[in-house]
Amino acid sequence: MNRPLTTNDVELGPIDPDWTITELLDWLSSDDARQHDVTLQHPLARIEAALTGEDWSRMPSTVALIRALTLLAPAHGSTVIADILRASQILARVA
Repeated sequence: MNRPLTTNDVELGPIDPDWTITELLDWLSSDDARQHDVTLQHPLARIEAALTGEDWSRMPSTVALIRALTLLAPAHGSTVIADILRASQILARVA
């Protein structure tokens, strides 16, 4: 029996999985301290990797991840984070 996939499987810290990419970027830009918060690196890296299917060769800075997500926003801005992560979990299980 397969276990149901939930966004609770991925720890996102203060990032709300019901936000869109645009809402996430708005939240990140609303406080300069967030742009340098190292505790956001892993959640942002998971979201970015789920969108691109790419892994960084080393852990990028929070600023680099925000820039990468900003570049993806025109195509994915209205996409909900939970949907992105759910789709990447399904693809990972199929592969």
